Amino acid sequence: MKRKLIFLILLIRGIAFAVLDDYTLKNKVEHNNIRALQELRVTTLDPIKLNDIYSKRAFIYIYETLFEIDDDGVIHKKLVSDYRYINSKNLYIKLRDNIKFQDGSLLTAKDVKYSLMRMKKKGALKEFYSNIQDIEVLNSSELIIRLNTEEKYLFKLLSHSMSSIIKEKDGKLFGTGEYQVKSFDKDQIVLSDNNKEKTFTIEKVFSTKERLLALFNENADIVYDINDYNIIKGKRLEIINEDKIEIKASDNIVTLALIFGKERELKFKKVIQSSIKDKTENILPPEIYGENFKVQEFNLSKDEMKLYVDSLKKENRKIELMILNTEEDRELAKKIESDLKNNGIEIKITPYQVDAFYYKLKNKDYDIALQHLVFNKKFPQISLGKVILYDIYDRNLYNSFSLIKAQLGIDKGLEKNNSTFIRDINNIFNKIPYIPIKHQALYILHNKEIGEEKIKK
Repeated sequence: MKRKLIFLILLIRGIAFAVLDDYTLKNKVEHNNIRALQELRVTTLDPIKLNDIYSKRAFIYIYETLFEIDDDGVIHKKLVSDYRYINSKNLYIKLRDNIKFQDGSLLTAKDVKYSLMRMKKKGALKEFYSNIQDIEVLNSSELIIRLNTEEKYLFKLLSHSMSSIIKEKDGKLFGTGEYQVKSFDKDQIVLSDNNKEKTFTIEKVFSTKERLLALFNENADIVYDINDYNIIKGKRLEIINEDKIEIKASDNIVTLALIFGKERELKFKKVIQSSIKDKTENILPPEIYGENFKVQEFNLSKDEMKLYVDSLKKENRKIELMILNTEEDRELAKKIESDLKNNGIEIKITPYQVDAFYYKLKNKDYDIALQHLVFNKKFPQISLGKVILYDIYDRNLYNSFSLIKAQLGIDKGLEKNNSTFIRDINNIFNKIPYIPIKHQALYILHNKEIGEEKIKK
């Protein structure tokens, strides 16, 4: 299992693109008390448990990483003052002086080793750290990261919030960021700056309309997780006023996809996929992964389709389509229902509130679900691993990547064999781990009065 995600990481090594940061207003906030609303709650403040974008937004304020990636994809030093490769498998790092954790203690090389090795052993996505063999502490400010093999994408990994450097003391985690936790309950986290002069609140408000209304009524300063559908509707309802509200593209793309809860044969998936008329041709968001990964269309004959549909009818029950109870998902589910009905497939649409939906999703307690798969432009490798492990919960998909093991060099030669690589990855996705319906950008809306960030579009 540890080696399989290495193959997953390599899936997109040959792809280059410009990236956008997830807009946080971190550097130029003019108000002392900022309230940000997002679709789902912050679930963890522990790097080893991080597997979602909603918690990651709090991490940016509390913790820091060794390196960071700017909006153009360029990697810069963060907690590091100097670094160099001793050879292809040994990275020397010197830390900045006088960096303090929120408990007042100084950052040391031992803290770096503890944080990264903790991720390697216990992290939710620990497979990404499997190439780190060990970390040698030279003194309080210098260390060497020793790798098993040459790793081209190490700096990206060390820039991700999972690689946040922490101090663990009496069961409590401290970071070196500008904010610390003031309070944290089920649906809201309040952060205060280290001088206790400013607060930044991140709150879960699942209803998109309620988030936009709060921004319109000046009860919120930032609203996350907004798509084109929401923006068009908000303008129609006149609750998005662009004279007062700025609309920024985030670095996240969401894919609305059908996923399968029960062990279904490939023929079932083919019939469902062939029945849906309006769907994307790209398995993965092309804005991130390019146009090479295509959905294979299965041209089933009418007789084949009828024969299989008749076998489904013998089950004597409708197939349940589980969805989130939102207006957009209900509309999309109705279109899917109509397409399937045209081919004689009866489904039952069951909307669930958010907590119940994700509980059933995690426990595979559904037939088919309309899931929201979130991919990140800045960290495409990690977000793809997160989608497979924690959005569609398909650990068996890892096994499929062993089919291309012979073609995957750790670093050299992959780009030269890109066409073969793409072909084999497409063959794996032809097993239909999910059916992508559409890809859509996510936006952040904010009150113009609280400050401006320069974001490249």
